[in-house]
Amino acid sequence: MKIEFEAYYSKAYAWIFAVLILLVLFAIVMFSVFWIPNVSLIAILTLTIISAVFAYVFVITIRKDGVAVQIADNKLILYKKHIIQIPIRNILTVSIHDGDGSFDISVKTPTQKISMHCFIKEQRKKKDEIVFLLKSKGIRVKTYSYMRHIH
Repeated sequence: MKIEFEAYYSKAYAWIFAVLILLVLFAIVMFSVFWIPNVSLIAILTLTIISAVFAYVFVITIRKDGVAVQIADNKLILYKKHIIQIPIRNILTVSIHDGDGSFDISVKTPTQKISMHCFIKEQRKKKDEIVFLLKSKGIRVKTYSYMRHIH
């Protein structure tokens, strides 16, 4: 197997969600101690739901391990719940988020669109590497940002 690119899952970002859970739990305690009629109950219920969502994301993120994305033997391989192998020759376009933090990739083929969102080690470096490699193989790569820069 000729491996041209590999990016590994990162567990570091999971700890951000753990800290957020602690902050939300602290806020719940504060709303319980300093009870404000008609506000505290709604805030506690809302913060409990938010805490549960953060806990879910923490568990999902901390459990991911190993290779996330790979280019090998002229295939783009996405290691999601199921391994997805896309022959390079079938790829029409690839869209990659151009921001810091998560690694978001969307691959369009003639028959389907496959997306993957994850946290990877050395996100900036790996994003630049995969963009360069895909472009060198003649694939149209679009980068996008969630934030618009004001000039």
